[in-house]
Amino acid sequence: MSNLQKAVVKSIGIIILFPLLFAIVPIVLPFFLFAGMIYLRVNFPRIKGAIGERAVNRELEKLGPLFKVYHDLYVPNEKGGTAQVDHVVTSPTGIFVIETKHYDGWIFGKENQRHWTQVIYKRKEKFFNPIWQNYGHIQALRGYLGEHHNFQSVVAFSSRSTLKFEDDFSTARVIQIPQLNKVIKESLERQVSEEELQNINKALEQLIIKDRKQKKLIYRRHVDAIKDKKRENLVHKPVTKHQSDIHKSAEICPKCGGQLAIKKGKFGLFYGCSGYPVCRYTKAG
Repeated sequence: MSNLQKAVVKSIGIIILFPLLFAIVPIVLPFFLFAGMIYLRVNFPRIKGAIGERAVNRELEKLGPLFKVYHDLYVPNEKGGTAQVDHVVTSPTGIFVIETKHYDGWIFGKENQRHWTQVIYKRKEKFFNPIWQNYGHIQALRGYLGEHHNFQSVVAFSSRSTLKFEDDFSTARVIQIPQLNKVIKESLERQVSEEELQNINKALEQLIIKDRKQKKLIYRRHVDAIKDKKRENLVHKPVTKHQSDIHKSAEICPKCGGQLAIKKGKFGLFYGCSGYPVCRYTKAG
């Protein structure tokens, strides 16, 4: 076939297909738009959380050469499971263990309260005390690195939140993410020797998982272990109408790993994620 004949065939093909495309696009486009909306709605909490964590990572990387930063570590604990730690910063002044919360709204809570409260307009959501949560992370790190190190607990909320605390905290610094670097750099007194620091960093580097499939597998095991623990608690402590919220929040959100709590809506009781509005997962009660 000559070049001229090929060109004629292509032209005829384009002429035939062009009207077909005009006919198909109006039918197919809404389907793709709808599928895209569903995907964003289902994955929005994870996407938003990932964007927030990247912003924290970029902020911590500005600390300078004296500081070593680790993100999203799965630290083995004494029960044979893992503790998922958002960020660890090692330095001559200590080991900073950071729990980040990308929450909006007003945040209320006290150091000795099991649950804190997030308020967005008239909607209130309970979530587990992040100081207690981070204490568990530090205990796992103590078991992994050694008891004698100087661990500093830091809980950092999104700058979109408003912290409405009445009392100071004695066991942790509770701040907003833009304050992180300033708080970490406050101490000027060396607490960790150069040799100790090298050993700490070497041990933490063993926890870095670069393979995505392996990390996803470890994450699933981590979430499954939390679910199993919740089920065990339910067996030993049956739920009653007069028990506290922690017994009601006996399930784990499959989307973000947060706690599911029983809530009352227009159509009756249902389970909602404590990470609302970042996570909007619900299921029938």
